[in-house]
Amino acid sequence: MTFWSRLGITEEPQSEGARLRAARRGDRRAFDSLIHLYEPPLRGYLLRRVGADAAEDVLQETWLAAWTALPKFVGNSRFKTWLFGIAQHKITDAYRLRGNTQTESWSDVVESRLPVAKDDFAASDLKYSVQEMLTKLPPEQREVLVLYYFAELTLPEIGETLSRNLNTVKYQFYRAHAQAADGLREYAPAREGERP
Repeated sequence: MTFWSRLGITEEPQSEGARLRAARRGDRRAFDSLIHLYEPPLRGYLLRRVGADAAEDVLQETWLAAWTALPKFVGNSRFKTWLFGIAQHKITDAYRLRGNTQTESWSDVVESRLPVAKDDFAASDLKYSVQEMLTKLPPEQREVLVLYYFAELTLPEIGETLSRNLNTVKYQFYRAHAQAADGLREYAPAREGERP
């Protein structure tokens, strides 16, 4: 009797590796379980990058491309990194089709990640400050921050996803933080006894 059967579970949960191997062999249920696992962060990332109007289409194109290319996935990176790399290419295609460069919904990003403030005014002020700071960052730096904080990729994974050198990604990451800190200092309320 296995540990899982003692708990009344008839089928042992599969690891990501087992799901990937099964999906690479054409097991649709295994691929569906990967979709279930990665769709929420992927959808959130796409919403922030292409907006609500295009996110669903880009999401479907990403999953279709992943399913088609999955037999060639050799596992040199995490599946999540590979998947976000595909999404990045689909985002570029979407921008090209629309004839614009970027559409990012920073209000959704900020709202979903900020701590709850004590009052509505403070929450609104903080949200505005962070949104303003993010819009002032260069697109390359914003992209790195989004992949790090919202897609939860590591810096080497971001480099792989964006086809950038790791040192470039590190520079963009740390530079974005320095610029963000400077930007937020502009909006910070003056301390008691200090003049603005």
